[in-house]
Amino acid sequence: MLRRRRAGAVCAAGAALAFCAAVTAPGAAAATAVRARPASFGPGSGSQLINELANAWKITQGSGVTVALLSTGVDPSVTGLAGKVMTGPDYVNLPFPAPLEGTLFASATVGSGPTSASPSAPIGRAPQAKILSIRIAPDASVRGAAAWSKTVDWDSLIARGITAAARDGAQVIYVDAYATDSSAQLEKAVKYATSKNAVVIVSEYDNAQDPGAPVYPGSLPGVLGAGTAFLPGLPPPSTEFHTPRNESVLISAPGDQLAASSPSGQGFATQNIYSAGAWLTGTVALIKSVYPSLRPALVARAIALSARHQPPGGYNTTEGFGLINPAGALQEASVLAKLRTTAASGPGVASPSARLASGPAPGVINAVHHSEAKLAGLGGSIAFGIICLVLCVLLRRRWRRQGSVRMS
Repeated sequence: MLRRRRAGAVCAAGAALAFCAAVTAPGAAAATAVRARPASFGPGSGSQLINELANAWKITQGSGVTVALLSTGVDPSVTGLAGKVMTGPDYVNLPFPAPLEGTLFASATVGSGPTSASPSAPIGRAPQAKILSIRIAPDASVRGAAAWSKTVDWDSLIARGITAAARDGAQVIYVDAYATDSSAQLEKAVKYATSKNAVVIVSEYDNAQDPGAPVYPGSLPGVLGAGTAFLPGLPPPSTEFHTPRNESVLISAPGDQLAASSPSGQGFATQNIYSAGAWLTGTVALIKSVYPSLRPALVARAIALSARHQPPGGYNTTEGFGLINPAGALQEASVLAKLRTTAASGPGVASPSARLASGPAPGVINAVHHSEAKLAGLGGSIAFGIICLVLCVLLRRRWRRQGSVRMS
């Protein structure tokens, strides 16, 4: 089982971009060959998306929602996260310095935004949501991370994290890890989360051992992923890394830079799959804030139906159903939330537990066995009768034709 972080996912920014940290697991290449060009959206698509997010915020900013983040951990003291981070299980038996990657993603997703004390603080896609931090991996800079990563059974570890997140009441679960193979344990964890009405979201990694092959839990039914797009009008990433072609891609979302705070302060940004993941996670949090009982499948449907710039045919494995649209997703969710799964009670409507037939239940049907000789004889008699019937019809037609000739 292997988990890999992608190069260029985290950037430190000042007046200009000073450097990009290439964060990869041991043995993984620092860059990945391009599997598919990202979706191409025209001028104005970036500003349109920002307007759509602003319209969504007029309805909700994610209040009441807990986003479980399965990553390297979150520093709860950074700007914009104070008071909104709960710490869950730590499955990494290593030192726990200030976690970089998990903190940056949390900031880009639920950061509270500017305040009088910090007017430049970054704002997340769902700024009133909270974070449940579950540590399932160390940052690459942690001493011993390389050796630790080689010994981990990733499908089992991810399954434990998903189960813990759902058990603790998270409505949205973001998994920043993958396994190259699934397992009964991992599939059971995803089903458990879904049964608890939680939406599971993943980073769209490619398979380091077999590029383009399925990775898990992203390829399991019901798990959502975002393909990376780069939009005109948004801050471009320092280096573009594209998601692979994969049927787990539900939607496209910007991989452009999103401002974020790190344990060492502000002036950082997420990009590529992390930014796309933050957009999708934030949008799901907005939906769950207004419609907490909406089933995960209907949340996915609301996002798919509301997508803008849909590709030819309506879907492909690079763009999904098109470009994410937070305001439109809320509107579609409002329609889907009104759907009933059972008919309204009233005259002529049976209870789901009612019998579909009146009277006593049918008794046991006694089958009668006949000998093969009898059955063969009966079949022969039937065939002989059919032949006689056909001959009678033919003779009658002939007689009619002959009578007609004589009369003429």
